[in-house]
Amino acid sequence: MLCDLMLKKQFNLGLKKLPGMAIIIIGYDVKLFLASRRHFEIAFRMFDLNGDGDVDCEEFEKVATLIRQQTSIGSRHRDHANTGNTFKGVNSALTTYFFGPSMNQKLTIEKFLEFQQQLQREILSLEFQRKNPDDNGKISEADFTELLLAYAGYAPKKKARMLKHVKKVFRENPIGISRDDYLKFFHFLNNINDVDTALTFYHIAGASIDQATLKHVAKTVAHVDLSDHVINVVFTIFDEN
Repeated sequence: MLCDLMLKKQFNLGLKKLPGMAIIIIGYDVKLFLASRRHFEIAFRMFDLNGDGDVDCEEFEKVATLIRQQTSIGSRHRDHANTGNTFKGVNSALTTYFFGPSMNQKLTIEKFLEFQQQLQREILSLEFQRKNPDDNGKISEADFTELLLAYAGYAPKKKARMLKHVKKVFRENPIGISRDDYLKFFHFLNNINDVDTALTFYHIAGASIDQATLKHVAKTVAHVDLSDHVINVVFTIFDEN
C-alpha cells in the first residue's frame, strides 16, 4: 500500500547548497529532516515547556531523538543517542544555523519547518534530475515508478513486475511527469497518515476508493492538486490485476 511505501521511502543527501545557507552535510539524520510536518509540530509542543513556541539546543536534541525513534533508519541509531552528545548526527553548520555560533539562541518551529521544506524540495529535485528530464522538463512514467519504488520494501521480482506493467500501459501514449507534479505528489505522500485516515473512512462507509476519491482526498487533506495523469500512473503501479 501507499502508506507502507512512504514510510520506507528514504533519501541520501551528500553535499548540497541550499538558498541562503552554507553548504551542509547531512548523514544518517536525513530521515530526521524528512519526517512529516505534523510529527515535528507535536514533538516541539511536547518539549516547549514554557509554551513560547521556541526550543533550545538541548530541547531540540530531545525532539530529534523522539523523531528518530519513529523512523526506520533512525531506529538503527537509537542505542547511540545520549544526552551528553548533543547533535551527534547533525553537522555543526546546522547547529550554528539553528542556534547561533554560541549555541545560545532559540529555534522556532516556523524556522525549522521552513528549513525542512526547503531541504525536502531540494532532495526531491535532485532525485528528479537524476532521471534526466527531456526537453520539456518531464521524466517518463517508468522513471516516476522507479523513484516511487526505489526504497519500497517489495521483493525485486515484484518491483520488476510493477515496472513492466507501467511500461506496457504507457508505451503507446506517454505523457510524462513534470517536476511540479512530482513535487506535488511527494507533498501528498508527506501527509500520508492523514490521507490513510481519510481513505479508511471511505472504506468503512462502503465507498469505493477510485481515482476521483484519491484526487478529492489529496485536495481536502493534503491541500494539493494532483493531476489526473499522476493519479492514473499511481493506480497503474499498484494495479494487481
